[in-house]
Amino acid sequence: MAKALTIGAPRHPATVAAYEQDCREALGPHLDALLDKVEAAGWDRRQAASALMYLAAARLKPA
Repeated sequence: MAKALTIGAPRHPATVAAYEQDCREALGPHLDALLDKVEAAGWDRRQAASALMYLAAARLKPA
């Protein structure tokens, strides 16, 4: 059984620029694993990444 990926807590407060890099580092391995699974299932990786961008943007709440 594959080791479950975990998401670590941010190292910086949301008010500093390094916070976004923390988030990217936390999410990157999960995104890579998801895209690997999508590709293994027969989907085009680039199209899947595009779909994920759309889905992420659609979930943003207006400021």
